[in-house]
Amino acid sequence: MAARSPASLSYRTTGSTCLHPLSQLLGIPLDQVNFVACQLLALSAAFWFRIYLRPGKASPEVRHTLATILGIYFVVFCFGWYAVHLFVLVLMCYGVMVTASVSNIHRYSFFVAMGYLTICHISRIYIFHYGILTTDFSG
Repeated sequence: MAARSPASLSYRTTGSTCLHPLSQLLGIPLDQVNFVACQLLALSAAFWFRIYLRPGKASPEVRHTLATILGIYFVVFCFGWYAVHLFVLVLMCYGVMVTASVSNIHRYSFFVAMGYLTICHISRIYIFHYGILTTDFSG
C-alpha cells in the first residue's frame, strides 16, 4: 500500500480549514496545525488572563465565562462537529455529579465517561472510517 503524500493528509479534518495554506506550506496535516495553533493561542491567552483578568481585577464569573467561551471556540476550531461528543460527555458527567452521592461520584463519572468514549471509539472503528483524523477525542 503506497504512502499518502502530506498534502493529501492535510484535507482530513472536521475542524476549521482557515490554516490550510500553512498546513500545505509545512507539509503537516491540517488537524495537527489547528491543534498547535490552539495551544499557542491558549498560551497567549494565559498571559492575557494573568495581566488583565487577574483575580483582583475581574470577578470569578467574568473569568470563568471568558475561559468557557474560549475553550468552546478552541474545541470547535480543532474538532468541528466532533465537538458535540465532547459536549455530550461533559453534560453526562455533570449530570452524574449533580445526582450521585459524594461518596460515589468518582465511580459513576468514571464508568459514564469510559462507557461513552468506548462506544464512540468502537463506532469509529467498526461503523465509520477509522483513521480519518490524527487527533482523536476518544483516546
